[in-house]
Amino acid sequence: MKLDEARMQDSDWFEPGHEDRVVVVDANFDGTRFLTGSLDHRIKVWTLNPKTKERSLLDTFTAHDAWIIDAKFTDPSIGSFIGTIGGDLCFKLWEEDKTQAPNSGRRFKNVLTIPSTPRVVFTSLDFKTVDQVYIYLALIDKQGLLSVYEPADPDNLTEWTLLDQLHVYAPVPNRGDETSFRLCFDKNSTPLAYMNSVSDDSKQLGLLVSGMNEVKIYHSVADTGDADSAAALPRAAAIESGASHRLSFHEAFRFPTHSDMIRSIDWAPCNSRGTERIASGCRDGTIRIFELATNPAAAEDSSRATPLLSARQGGERGSSTNTAGSSRPPQQSSLTSAITGRATNNASTAKTPRRAKSNLFSWTYQLEHSTAVSAHGECWSVHWDRQGNTLMTGGNDGITRLWKKSIEDGEWLVFAEHRALNSEDE
Repeated sequence: MKLDEARMQDSDWFEPGHEDRVVVVDANFDGTRFLTGSLDHRIKVWTLNPKTKERSLLDTFTAHDAWIIDAKFTDPSIGSFIGTIGGDLCFKLWEEDKTQAPNSGRRFKNVLTIPSTPRVVFTSLDFKTVDQVYIYLALIDKQGLLSVYEPADPDNLTEWTLLDQLHVYAPVPNRGDETSFRLCFDKNSTPLAYMNSVSDDSKQLGLLVSGMNEVKIYHSVADTGDADSAAALPRAAAIESGASHRLSFHEAFRFPTHSDMIRSIDWAPCNSRGTERIASGCRDGTIRIFELATNPAAAEDSSRATPLLSARQGGERGSSTNTAGSSRPPQQSSLTSAITGRATNNASTAKTPRRAKSNLFSWTYQLEHSTAVSAHGECWSVHWDRQGNTLMTGGNDGITRLWKKSIEDGEWLVFAEHRALNSEDE
């Protein structure tokens, strides 16, 4: 295969000035800013001119009392915020104060801190913005405890309400076990089921979660306050979590079990193509790409539990009868959620992952195509471009690879790669 190396020659190396290894990089919505997070506890925020590629340091601040684990910008419609998690067992939200001078160390101020109640480190975070007004925060910790939050007031991000909390993997790992848990929200503004006219809910949230060697999709279901419908929803959070359950998240689809621990996952944007694209990268270097379609739920699906998929890799086509999320009523205000919110009444299920009840959902996912290729010694990251057509992967071999789908046979092939180090640098 001939690689188009010219496409990746336009790269620029620079020394970020951290005192230890950089472990996090994230860019804002339009690429005019990016951040670097390091084991030195600090976040550096940079501005970038897209035309001249001129780069300048905006500010440096100590975000945590331990190493940085993850950091992300929020959507600019919400404001200029950065969310971070670190080894000090907490999430922090930072707001830009434009009255402070650049590089003063005070440009970003901490407006919110959420501690890990089980006292274990968070491993992944993500934000989801709906209608450029409502924002949601998802966190997952080292033992697979998933927590989803929303602001008590959309105009004030200093106070947040816990919506739902559940363990996504069973059995729950011990504190000393090696684990890997990652998450990301559906990046599409409109759910695929709504676009395909099999759901009437245009605001339903989708959440992709990986736990150890499993990948699942969760969808939100609204609690209308009706006792009968609420009783039908399985609960997995503990009483002490205090979750409002205005929205609860339920397993909608489970992918084939992976061959090793999953290091990275990503949900592709631009589902207007008619399918969802999901990518995962494993510790053994295998990259998997799945394409999902949506169909109305068959009549027999409502009377059976969600089955596991049989593994189909290497481009084989397969189908699944797993169920997916249904429509939900319109969002309630924070006041309504406070009135109708309630905690679970079964603490004994606190460490049992929630399973989907198929009668919650009016449509199903179908696995249209899956590809598995060995690309790195150990895969560290997978990331889609904004069109969802190009996948970028990286690993411990120091090579960044770009993948595209072949028009001829539908397989995913490398079309460009770039080495982190030149031969003389090695």
